[in-house]
Amino acid sequence: MTQQRRLTVGLIGAAGLLAAVAITVANAGGSDTASDAGTPSDQRTTLPATGTPRDSTGAGSSDRGPTATASATGPASAASAAPAARPDAAGAAPYCGASRYAEEITVQRWAGGDFRISLWPTDAARHADDRDGAASEMWAAINRCVGTLDTTVTESLQDQLRCHEFLALVPGSGGERYATGTTFDIESWRPTPGRRRWISTRCGNTLGADPTTAPMKTYRPDGVPPRSQPTGEHA
Repeated sequence: MTQQRRLTVGLIGAAGLLAAVAITVANAGGSDTASDAGTPSDQRTTLPATGTPRDSTGAGSSDRGPTATASATGPASAASAAPAARPDAAGAAPYCGASRYAEEITVQRWAGGDFRISLWPTDAARHADDRDGAASEMWAAINRCVGTLDTTVTESLQDQLRCHEFLALVPGSGGERYATGTTFDIESWRPTPGRRRWISTRCGNTLGADPTTAPMKTYRPDGVPPRSQPTGEHA
């Protein structure tokens, strides 16, 4: 990715940059999870409920909710729970503000329990030489914000995040500077795309069924009012 950083978008164009990224992804180790071999495109990723997220005032409600049941062929029969705002293992309060690779992190919930975590990457994140290391730091920042996520969604969310980071400099269309938009959006209902399908599925954006329930407000689990509102997934 160092070569990608040195070249300007104007020199190589969108197609050339995407081709270079594809070669880098292919050479980066191929399949890094068992799901690379082929996750059904209509599979819904769910997680057991671990609590009710705090709203923008930092207030929470119940500590437990119903347990979601994963389905290999379609939507889950019970809703997946949004991440709860809670102290981490060291007892630290949630923090969703600025760090080296993240400007802000927010959570959006749907009435059915699905959720989207949006991270505003810094310039340092988009131009990082060590993209795996940058993705790991961003994941740690997400954990500081929302707490430890259930393992049934962790693999997919981490893979989506790594994909956004590896494709962070792919130019956008329609006036947008980057194909990712302004945020890296990772969503609980996406099955794990896997490295080999990052480009073909647009970081998993073509996988899984989007929520059919009403969207709810976007908030920061640390109780601070969000500075910006995410615009959702992009190409």
